[in-house]
Amino acid sequence: MEGGTNRLARLMPWAWPVLLTVLITAPLLAPGYVVGYDLVFVPDLTLRRDLFGVTTALPRAVPSDVVVALLDEVAGGEALNKLVLVAVPLLAGLGLTALWRELRLGGPLAGAAAATLYMWNPFVAERLRLGAWALLLGYAALPWLVRSALRLRRGEGWVGFLLASALCALTASGGIVGLLVAALILLWPRGSRPGPLVGAVLLNLPWIVAGLARTSAATTDPASVPAFAARDEGYGGAVPSLLTLGGVWNANVVPASRGDLVPLVLAFAMLLASCVGVVLWCRRERLALALVVAAGVGLGIAVAGVVAPEPFGWLVAHVPGAGLFRDGQRYLGPLALLQAIGFGTAVAALLRFAPLPWLVGATAVLMPIAALPQLVGGGFRVSQYPADWERARQVLGADSHTGDLMPWPFESYRAPGWNARRPVLDPMPRYFDKPTVVPDELIVGGHRLAGEDPRAAAVANALRTAVRSGADPSPELLRQGIGWIVVDREAGGPQPRQLIPRLTEEYTGTTVSVFRLDGTPAPQHFAPWRVVLVAAAWIAAAAVLVVTLLSALPAVQRVRAKL
Repeated sequence: MEGGTNRLARLMPWAWPVLLTVLITAPLLAPGYVVGYDLVFVPDLTLRRDLFGVTTALPRAVPSDVVVALLDEVAGGEALNKLVLVAVPLLAGLGLTALWRELRLGGPLAGAAAATLYMWNPFVAERLRLGAWALLLGYAALPWLVRSALRLRRGEGWVGFLLASALCALTASGGIVGLLVAALILLWPRGSRPGPLVGAVLLNLPWIVAGLARTSAATTDPASVPAFAARDEGYGGAVPSLLTLGGVWNANVVPASRGDLVPLVLAFAMLLASCVGVVLWCRRERLALALVVAAGVGLGIAVAGVVAPEPFGWLVAHVPGAGLFRDGQRYLGPLALLQAIGFGTAVAALLRFAPLPWLVGATAVLMPIAALPQLVGGGFRVSQYPADWERARQVLGADSHTGDLMPWPFESYRAPGWNARRPVLDPMPRYFDKPTVVPDELIVGGHRLAGEDPRAAAVANALRTAVRSGADPSPELLRQGIGWIVVDREAGGPQPRQLIPRLTEEYTGTTVSVFRLDGTPAPQHFAPWRVVLVAAAWIAAAAVLVVTLLSALPAVQRVRAKL
């Protein structure tokens, strides 16, 4: 009986993140897809050239789209959509629990408080509603990355470090955060085993090389800096909003309770406790300063668009790749991790002399939930793609006519009726098999921000000229390799035939139509050196990942044996 009690006590810290995950993701049990803003999963994402970054567009979904295209062959798009969303809070909570045991800063109740804050905060809520699943998987991997980096400093295994780095590298911003945190921990205060760090860099090569190998400068509209700058959510300014792990640029995804009196008081109480806990941790372990520096850098990036919009705007307009930092709030992951550890440390210190420690500890554990009740259910709602989309996909796949696809209207986002009018990044480029010229202009706060893809800009300009003057855009569309136009019939606006006379209708359904552009689309050639560089980057990253996975097999077998 005593052995069973001890085993239950050991399992309880791991059960708490599972329970919180259920509370957040319970709506995913319903059949259908969760799509909204940048969260776009389709039944079968086809593996094709443009997903690897061999395109004129910036590699915003490199390598995440390739990973999805490979995995949905096994799980199917709908199941993968839900598995990814469940994995975000679950991996974050389990990772913080594992890290807490590694740090030995307090008991399981304080650890549960730290795990709750890391799983249940405005950053997670807002980024979930924005659909930033790849970024959030990198966020969930951060505790695992820190834990494995600490072990590496003691000369222990590297497998967990590279697996966590691979999750961070699913997106550029996550890869930058992962490399920053890893480098600071492994090299601070004295150099220590930089070899695994090279492996982490190799895992990030697909998006790095795809961005560097562009034929045009990867500069960004300076107007995007104020558009994506952090916002005040009722906390006395943008900086306090960021310090309480909010401040996202899009007001539509901010939880309704942000700025209310009780959540405001709780948020600042947790922030104060976190600061006290971080001081205590730094006094105990100097290596904690590495995470403090990482959190400070992330916060500095988030604040830059608020305190220095003009210099930052000049930077993104003239320095290729600087646009990665325009949405600075996405770099708050290290700050959230630091606050979670600090909060747990402060709770552990309080429990040493507080009366009724279980009551005090339970109250601390529930504080993040009380400050953000809207995270129950995660804001998830499921939808189904219309049946005629699959028929349109079959029509496109069966026709041998060459050319890339252009979505109509040529806009980035939709608010389709089948998704209850919730905004979503146009699913057509992922749903249909053909390579697509993706519109990358964004409308934020009523202002249109210029995109970075010269090919998409040429298409957009041709269509605008047709609207203004009635000129036929077909020659320019053919020069840009357009062979197909797929129309969202619910979106409204001018129809293709009103602007483009040289069209042949191939299919019309209730919500979607398919047109073939008459003529021969010009082949789109990419410099061989560019293709070789991108391919080499993918081969290097894949080699590191395969070696890591093979090395992880013995550890998995040992865990299974213990269970």
